[in-house]
Amino acid sequence: MEMDILVHQEISLNKLKHYLLIIACLFFLSCNQKEAESVLELNIEYSKLKINNGIVFYKGVPFSGIIKSFDEVNQTNNSAIYVDGKKEGVEEKRFLNEAIAEQRFYIGGLKSGIHKAWWKNGILKFEYHFDDKGFYNGTVKDWYQNGQLVKEFNYVNGKEKGSQRMWLINGNIKANYTVVNGDRFGLIGLKKCFTVKTNDEK
Repeated sequence: MEMDILVHQEISLNKLKHYLLIIACLFFLSCNQKEAESVLELNIEYSKLKINNGIVFYKGVPFSGIIKSFDEVNQTNNSAIYVDGKKEGVEEKRFLNEAIAEQRFYIGGLKSGIHKAWWKNGILKFEYHFDDKGFYNGTVKDWYQNGQLVKEFNYVNGKEKGSQRMWLINGNIKANYTVVNGDRFGLIGLKKCFTVKTNDEK
């Protein structure tokens, strides 16, 4: 009786291995087929690309593939992945020497994860943290080209929370305040202050 049970278990185990092997082969073939398919690459200037309500269409259908463009102002070659007309995955911008200029991430057209950019001299330009809904969530930093911080803000679900600071290019503090329940406390640094003379009629 025990021998029959062991034989039955061995047969069941062999069948399970056989099924897993078939599934693995099917998955492998499927992956190879997808890799063999060419990814459609278009230039942003292509006349058949249309944008409607934030969705990119190609020949009347939401575009899936890679869109490339050139930024004449920043002198960068840009590449972004689209799925069903929306940005998906990584978007990169590179200077003419191939050094990375920007790297952003998207989920269903919404900003996600950590977005970074660099000045041409290699110094970090900004670093923004997003949640999966496209809102700032975490630290948001900007730098001057000389490496001095411009600002360091903190966000939770798209709203300022906690310590917020800004600097001038020489390193002097411009703003230093804390946000609690939507209210700001401290040096806001958004308005210019003027000296008022009591004997001045104006």
